[in-house]
Amino acid sequence: MDSDDPLADALADWQRKHRIADGDPMIAALELVRIYIQRARPADDAQIPSFEDFRGTVELLDRRSKSFINQASDLVAELRRFGQNVERLNRVRAATLVLLFVCAGVAGVLLGRWV
Repeated sequence: MDSDDPLADALADWQRKHRIADGDPMIAALELVRIYIQRARPADDAQIPSFEDFRGTVELLDRRSKSFINQASDLVAELRRFGQNVERLNRVRAATLVLLFVCAGVAGVLLGRWV
């Protein structure tokens, strides 16, 4: 972050005050707002945007992020289901291996008596 950017300084102070980690999703959302504000206004305009502009920016980001949030929640649900399926398959594999070892042992004992 630039030291001459007041929004970046305020964000860093807020992050230190509340002990928020760098990878926190809220920090990512605020970074998106900061990037959007910097790109949306001309570079020579040094004024801080008005509340209405900021609110409009946040509402726009909210609308755009809803589909991402839905896709992310679908992905998380699918990954959880996948993990449960893997656990179930591992239990079946373990039971199958035990059954095969028992059958092989019984077959070995029976073959040992007949041979």
